[in-house]
Order: sequence, then C-alpha cells, then structure tokens
Amino acid sequence: MLVKILTFGVASSYYGLLKQSDRQAIAKYFKISDKLLKQILKNLTTIRNVAAHSDRLYNYTSKFYLSFKLIDKNYIKSDNITNLYMVVRCMEKLLTKEQYKELYNSICEETRKLEEKLKSVEINNITKIMGFPMNNN
Repeated sequence: MLVKILTFGVASSYYGLLKQSDRQAIAKYFKISDKLLKQILKNLTTIRNVAAHSDRLYNYTSKFYLSFKLIDKNYIKSDNITNLYMVVRCMEKLLTKEQYKELYNSICEETRKLEEKLKSVEINNITKIMGFPMNNN
C-alpha cells in the first residue's frame, strides 16, 4: 500500500536502501543483476523528471552508466553514454513482452508523426541523437 503513495524517485531510492539480499531477490524476479536494476531505476527516475518538467528528452544522456552488454549483446556503441534508446531497451527487462511491444510501437508511431512534421531536419538525425540504430526507426 505504501508504494501506491510514493513517487517513482522515492521508490527508486528505497530500492537502493534495501538489504542486498532483498535487492537481489527483486532483481532475480526480472532476471537481471541487482546492480543493473539499480542503474535502470536511477535512469528511469531521471527520465521521468525530465519529461515531467517539459525538458528536452530526445537528447537525454545520463551520468548513471548502463552496461549495455548486459542488455543487448548485438548493440554496439562507440561511447560510454547512456542514451534514451538504452533506457527504452532496459524496459524490455522490466515489462511483459506485450507491454514492451506496446511501448515500442508507441515510440515508433510518435516518431512517424514527428517525421511528418519535420521540415528542417531528417528524422534519422533525431533518432541517431537518441541512440536508436538506423534500422529501428
């Protein structure tokens, strides 16, 4: 019941305060490490705050580095920056397949709508800044 009244940021902070064995049990449910879940929660909290305060989200980069090789062994990136694409892919670990598919399709639809409105820049430039591979627009 307490979780229903907590903000996402507070819930994320509480996760970090749990005993390691409790954090590991929660992370095991998602089939990821405690460390990765903690980093995902920190990034999601930051993204939530950026979006809630109407700041620019498309060029999001985080100081909370995600070791992406733990998430997607096929995705190769040339820097150590956690970007929007990486956080979206992390959601694949936390959501059901149906929920993730709905999220991904929603992002694709919003990207398509944006592409129709763009006049001065190509959508590939925007998705590249977000970290999305060129073939996943």
